[in-house]
Amino acid sequence: MTRITSRIHSIDGLDHPFGIGIVPYVVEEGPRNLTLVDTCFVVEVPKLVAQLREEGYDITDVKRLVLTHTHVDHVQAANEVKRISGAEIYSHWSEAGYLKGDPAYHGPPTHNAIESILSKLGISSEEVAKKYGSLARDPVLVDHQLRDGDRVGKLVVVHTPGHTPGHISLFSEEDGAIIGGDFLFKGVLGFDGLFVPDSSLSIDPIVAAVSARRISQLKFDKLLLAHQDAPLLGATAPERVEQAAAVTLNSSSTKAAASHVPVSGH
Repeated sequence: MTRITSRIHSIDGLDHPFGIGIVPYVVEEGPRNLTLVDTCFVVEVPKLVAQLREEGYDITDVKRLVLTHTHVDHVQAANEVKRISGAEIYSHWSEAGYLKGDPAYHGPPTHNAIESILSKLGISSEEVAKKYGSLARDPVLVDHQLRDGDRVGKLVVVHTPGHTPGHISLFSEEDGAIIGGDFLFKGVLGFDGLFVPDSSLSIDPIVAAVSARRISQLKFDKLLLAHQDAPLLGATAPERVEQAAAVTLNSSSTKAAASHVPVSGH
């Protein structure tokens, strides 16, 4: 674990089939009173538990588990973490049905998109199955459904749709920190810096970019993402988020304009 602030730690070194890692975060609300933001794949749970123990915590200190969105890499271990910790599960109200599997979530990444990414990385499906088992997940029952502006402890819920419909980020004004899940990626999948995950991973990248623009209006100097080469730290963090949003929004505007250019001679 890495201490980001006096209250916030990242859980590092958890593996992901795409080689991009998955970073859950632990927020201290008091002695033996932790909020865990997102989980990982089930096979990685022993690493998560060990990192907590190394910092003097026990998994039973996790009282709340906040899921930023329904994608399997963030939630596959949710039921196991709840079983061994007793934590209650929180998500945005519009993700709760997807997490339960009623209705089923049909947004990206599709099976073909996953296979394409693995192929580009030179990783076979057999290798993934050997290490992770199934990439499916069991239904997850949400104990507390959240809305924009709600609080979980001292964390403020910010609805940041686009990656999925009910994706949320969490804002700690006290720490000047955004725990952002997947509303942006940083320095992974062969890209430098911050970027909005494209349509192979996000149900609506334009909406995700608008969500990023909303986040950029908040006062923070720590951006903590689930898929990152390192946290984004410093006073320029909001500006960097706005720049990432602008790339996607400007690209969309350019494509839209090009689609309306009249053909010569008509």
